Amino acid sequence: MIKNRKKRKILSRYTVLVIIMVIAFSAIGAQLFNLQITNGAYYIVQSDTKARKLIPQEGPRGTITDKNGIKLADNVQSYEVTFTDTTDSENQFFPTMSQVFKILDDNGESQDDSFPLKVNPYRFEFNTSDPKSIQTLQIRFLKDRGFQDPILKSKFKGKKETDLTASETSDLNNELLKITPEQVFNQLLKNYNIVSGVSKVNSKYTVNDLRRYLIVKDAIKMNSFSGYKPVPIASNIKKSTALIFWQKLSDLSGINADIQPMRSYPYGALASSVLGYISKISATDQNKYAAKGYDVSSDYVGASGIEAAFENNLRGTNGGDVVQTDKQGRIISKLSTKPTNPGQNVQLTLDANVQYATEQALQNEMTYLQKQGTVGGDQNTTNATRGAAVVIDVHTGAILALASLPGFDPNIFANPNGVNQSAISQYFNPNYEQMAQAKGMPQSLIDFMFPVDTSIKGNTTIRNDKYDYFPKPLYNYATMSLLPPGSTFKPLAAVAGLQSGVINANTLVNDPGYFTGDGGNKIQFLSDGPHGLVNVVRALTVSSNPYFMTVGRDLKNQKGADALAQYAWQFGLGANPNGGNASTGIEIPENFGQVYNTISQRNINSTQFLLNIEQYLSTGTDYSGDKLPQVDLYDRGNDSKKVSDIKTQIKNSIKNTIKNVDESNKFTQNNKPYITSFTNLFKQLSQETGKNLSDANINDIVNKVVIQQMGMAIEDLTPKYNYHIYNASIGQGIDNFTPLQMANYVATLANGGTRYKVHLVDKITDANAKVVSQTKPEILNKVDMSPETRSLVMLGMSQVTGGAGADGTAAAALGGFNSYIQTAGKTGTAQVDTTIQAKTGRSDYGWFVGYAPANNPQIAVSVVIFDGGYGSEAAKVAKGIYEGYFKDQLTKMNYPFDINTTLPVTAGENNTSSNK
Repeated sequence: MIKNRKKRKILSRYTVLVIIMVIAFSAIGAQLFNLQITNGAYYIVQSDTKARKLIPQEGPRGTITDKNGIKLADNVQSYEVTFTDTTDSENQFFPTMSQVFKILDDNGESQDDSFPLKVNPYRFEFNTSDPKSIQTLQIRFLKDRGFQDPILKSKFKGKKETDLTASETSDLNNELLKITPEQVFNQLLKNYNIVSGVSKVNSKYTVNDLRRYLIVKDAIKMNSFSGYKPVPIASNIKKSTALIFWQKLSDLSGINADIQPMRSYPYGALASSVLGYISKISATDQNKYAAKGYDVSSDYVGASGIEAAFENNLRGTNGGDVVQTDKQGRIISKLSTKPTNPGQNVQLTLDANVQYATEQALQNEMTYLQKQGTVGGDQNTTNATRGAAVVIDVHTGAILALASLPGFDPNIFANPNGVNQSAISQYFNPNYEQMAQAKGMPQSLIDFMFPVDTSIKGNTTIRNDKYDYFPKPLYNYATMSLLPPGSTFKPLAAVAGLQSGVINANTLVNDPGYFTGDGGNKIQFLSDGPHGLVNVVRALTVSSNPYFMTVGRDLKNQKGADALAQYAWQFGLGANPNGGNASTGIEIPENFGQVYNTISQRNINSTQFLLNIEQYLSTGTDYSGDKLPQVDLYDRGNDSKKVSDIKTQIKNSIKNTIKNVDESNKFTQNNKPYITSFTNLFKQLSQETGKNLSDANINDIVNKVVIQQMGMAIEDLTPKYNYHIYNASIGQGIDNFTPLQMANYVATLANGGTRYKVHLVDKITDANAKVVSQTKPEILNKVDMSPETRSLVMLGMSQVTGGAGADGTAAAALGGFNSYIQTAGKTGTAQVDTTIQAKTGRSDYGWFVGYAPANNPQIAVSVVIFDGGYGSEAAKVAKGIYEGYFKDQLTKMNYPFDINTTLPVTAGENNTSSNK
């Protein structure tokens, strides 16, 4: 028993604890010996490295070429300086960046700067001209940087943003927009400790100096959400500058100089309206592109044109390297590589040389018109700053040239340095007030033409170009502008008249220089003068308005109000509102025009007369100017749901009545049901808004404004009012089409009535030149047009451009060219709103459409010059286009060219053209 007690004492709890501690410390000591002595050198190296990371590399975009293989969009190698954020580089950030900025400045390089927060003065500038997008991007910028957090805490009791109601989210956004750009700037300086860091390396610094560091710090912060990735500091630098950085890498913690691919457009602005441009992914599109595998912090995507339309084809497949870096962020070993793959190549139908000739001819004519100042003695052409031209192969629908001027240089947007300040102002945030002042406009006219944009909350400085006075380089005037075609529409009116049988080759109409309209009213054409008795061929030659107004009137009387529209729709000008496709088929965005027809006119009237009613009620006056109580029918953000619903019901009732009441219904004499309905609705609106109008007041509002305007809208469509068809038959009124649609219409006429789907892309190939897809001509429809009709119309069009001694409206411009290759066409002079034309300094649109050769058409052209005055001026552009297309044939004939028709050769290009 005694021995057992002794054993228990030897193995007491204390003894066991001591043994355990000895064993544990022995193990720790052994491990420390192993780490510090045996494998110390190895772990010192390991301690200086980050974990394995993937450095992504973007696959190069595919090329875009013309039909002959001339590269219009390519990729070039450039040099880039980057910063990698590590513990060591973070500690040395300010002295390192101070040296980096000095090297860049000393060598004339620019720091990357797409940061939208500017200084001097403080402001936000985003790459968009849409006011709503500007506010959306500003809110996104602030939320990405946590500015909503204190607002959520103070005003929404700490709620998460995802838990807010729609109304609360709107309130949050409004609170964010109250934060001034200067407050944002100062808060970011504080968040990133910029001032204290800069003051240690530079005792004399400016706000611009602080911003340079802020740009990098903010990029590091935003980049942290996508993991390890170097932040670009300066891109597209010279090789000599890159060499300087390589020599100093040991002194610049976190800095590397690398080679990167960059999008390049060898011919600058050439075909920019077709090619489009690329840009970094905007904050509003990040989720969409992230879902597709893009690196939203650095990848570029197509923003317009072919670059955008074929983004999925042009985009390369990203790869990258799995690497280890040292404590300064430099790569010490490459562990594995995932290869990148280039995107597919897009070959266009464009002929770069024809495109070049088209743009040259258009720009030369606009410059001439601006310098000339006036043409014809009555047209001010000083603002002839915009134009468009389209060239189509009449047998395939392939576009050989598509020009919209002024264009832009896509290289500006592809430069990783970011879009410079002047470009942002020019393309996205033009200062219309300053631009107008530079033209000598008085302030009263500036306020009229460029009113302050009230859609931007709290805005007092940003103005709208209400009357479209200044050119918009990023706007594609060839595919998006809806313009009255003027007399270029007359060949179609001739086809409609001939095919329907209301005229024939021998039908004569007296042209005394005016047309007698409804009620004996004379519509004068003072600049045209009388042409006497004319048939259809002569009417086309001299562009007789009375002749084609007569055709329009007879079409309506004999074949119905929509007879003219039925033929226009066949040619692709507009589409049947009851069902039809107005698209030409082009691969890039386009607008769709419309020709006069009763359904469209009703829709237009329903909108226009509703606007009249809203305005009259808002100002408290009726059509005669008599005073009435004011009623607000406009939609307001603070309307209750019931008020909003009543307003909607009133407006829908007005529009639907105008759209649907039969023309024969004597609306103004049979309106009791409408009076009762609207009286009840306005009574409800009066009560809900607290106005409590008397029955007499409401009766006056309904009868003197609503019923009256609705009656006028309906009466506007009655048979006795033919002015709509008069205007439509000469290409005015609601006739509005794009230059592209006009070119396709003329191509359809020239080839005998086959309307092809218009296309810009010939084929798509992979990196090994294997064809992925090939575009084949596609017929959209066949026009109801006999050979006899086509022959008569083409005869008239050939006399329009006839040679020496001819009196056609384009003879002066194209008569000489016809001595070599005969052409045919039609000029047009289309009016803008005559009530404001003189006041705003706008002039008529100058149009020309045509084809060549006249006897065997190969190409069709459409040209328009905004504020160009007369179509005869646009015909001069067609001459330059023909010179470009037929240059080989003309050269053999010793033709005296007016322009250089061969595109300058860039480095590495073998510039050839097809043999015409």
